Amino acid sequence: MPAVGSVAFFDIDGTLVYRDEKHLNGVPTPRVRAALERYVEAGGRCVLCTGRPRGLVVPEVASLPFSGYVLMDGARVELDGLVVRDVAMPPELVRGALEEMERLDLSMIIESADLNVSLDRGENWFPHVATVRTAREVMELRPDLRFSKIVFHSHELDKFLGSAFLRENFVLYRLGDGMNEVTVEGINKGTGLHALVDALPERPRVTYAFGDSENDLPMLEAADVGVAMGNAQAHVIERVRELGGYVTDSVLEDGVATALEHLMRSDSHASSPN
Repeated sequence: MPAVGSVAFFDIDGTLVYRDEKHLNGVPTPRVRAALERYVEAGGRCVLCTGRPRGLVVPEVASLPFSGYVLMDGARVELDGLVVRDVAMPPELVRGALEEMERLDLSMIIESADLNVSLDRGENWFPHVATVRTAREVMELRPDLRFSKIVFHSHELDKFLGSAFLRENFVLYRLGDGMNEVTVEGINKGTGLHALVDALPERPRVTYAFGDSENDLPMLEAADVGVAMGNAQAHVIERVRELGGYVTDSVLEDGVATALEHLMRSDSHASSPN
């Protein structure tokens, strides 16, 4: 069967679902849902690959046929209900980032699999998240400082770039939707993909990755075949083309379904006897 032995990794926003200011939590269309279900029925395995913790994946996305999760930009990986990777940023770097962002008046959300905290330096932009004003208060909420990523608004990017400490110790992803993500070397969707693949009972015949944003690049580069959405950032599309990958339709045109249908047809023809 055409999908047997393959694994497909999917980003959420801008890939599986459309999201904007009016649709903060998009839902997959019937065509996208049906495409994933057909892929699994044909013997493939679907994995969600997101910057979110599991608890912030909306039910409409979580109900898709996933057997694995790459969460927190690769910091946490779950396969068939088992945690196979769970890492965090070094606590001394977390402490330094908190103190530096407080000094710069840079508001941000610092995230882990079980606790998100807003360091509010004038922008309480996630009111449902535990909100504090100082680095010390974050440390009191989580003394071990076990966090995996940081998120902040693009209009504060100059503050981040103006700090040698932040530039030199963290990896910045410009998401292109008014937001930026920050992790450290070794925590990204690509290392998460490798951790899940290494945990499989057998090496997959081929891996696919679907994404649209800069934080998807490590995943798109780690997969055998990267698939860029038609709405992806221009440099993401360019990189996928350099790698010999596939550029599909936009998320509003059900690009995931278009690509899966194309890949399964191509795979079927390649595996047919001469």
